[in-house]
Amino acid sequence: MPDKSPGPPEEMLRSTRIAADEDVNGFEGMTEAEVAEMMAEKEAKAQATILEMIGDLPEADCAPPENVLFVCKLNPVTTDDDLEIIFSRFGKVKGYFLNA
Repeated sequence: MPDKSPGPPEEMLRSTRIAADEDVNGFEGMTEAEVAEMMAEKEAKAQATILEMIGDLPEADCAPPENVLFVCKLNPVTTDDDLEIIFSRFGKVKGYFLNA
């Protein structure tokens, strides 16, 4: 029986692989705001990928056309005429859909 386990081979010591006990901090040198922004971007991408997988989005990186506006959480008494008046100030309203 040997006194101890053999050490890693020289080839492994010269490798650039991360060791099992090595501490890796991917956020080193970043401010708290930068880390929060990076995490938010990753979360948004993950959510978009999930929506793509379940069929709610045609592709994860899709975006609506520049002239489309989505409005939600309106007061229940808001009518289509109210929205027409509000948004017609910015140009012709081509259509709308109220989901009550």
